[in-house]
Amino acid sequence: MKTKVIFLLWMISSFITFGQNQKLMEEISCTPPKFTGIKSAVPMLTEEKFPTIESYLAENAGYPVVAIQRRDQGTEVVHFMVMPNGEIAEIQIINSVSREIDDEVIKTLIATNGMWIPGHNNEKPVAMEKEVSVVFRIGEMSNNDFVYNDFNYLSKKYFSHGAEMLFAKERPKKALKYFDKGIILLPNETAMLALRGLTRFELGDKEGALHDWTRIKRLGSLEGVGYIENFLEMKGYAEMMRVTAK
Repeated sequence: MKTKVIFLLWMISSFITFGQNQKLMEEISCTPPKFTGIKSAVPMLTEEKFPTIESYLAENAGYPVVAIQRRDQGTEVVHFMVMPNGEIAEIQIINSVSREIDDEVIKTLIATNGMWIPGHNNEKPVAMEKEVSVVFRIGEMSNNDFVYNDFNYLSKKYFSHGAEMLFAKERPKKALKYFDKGIILLPNETAMLALRGLTRFELGDKEGALHDWTRIKRLGSLEGVGYIENFLEMKGYAEMMRVTAK
């Protein structure tokens, strides 16, 4: 029997098109992939009322016991492609809470093979990219557990500690550990991604820095991060601004 957990899920969809200028893109009729929960769904092109991928994951993805025992919690982010035949491919973990949770989410997603109506460009089925975020949180929110379970509170705390270690105490390795903890909880926080990328760059991990900054570009930009100019003198600042520019 699967352990009961609270799943907070949401879907972020994006569509990949190549070699198109803006005018051509406006002329293309593009529809995203649609989850049906039904095997061999490719021929189904009518507007049925299907279950959501969120409800499917909530019903079928379990919280691994070993992850609960270690009190592993956070937001798992997964990319995959929905192919023209309704199969999914190229599953990639973008934000990992733990190896066991990775395995559970991947297994559950693979079980949806054939349950998708593919995306279409001008009524032609094409491969399209999807991203799913799944929050694994331990137990019910209660007065005693509120601080432990409040991802916003914890993430801000880790961000503050990381910034102190990086700038005040000049301990980038320690700072990186705090930023890692914060991003496991809230992987789409651009300010945290920016500062973790700069810390990685400072430590010589340029590939890791590029990963964080490319993620920011995918999410949008650094607009709204008003204090970003404070990092102007850091080694990777110019590269970060180049990568994240629209």
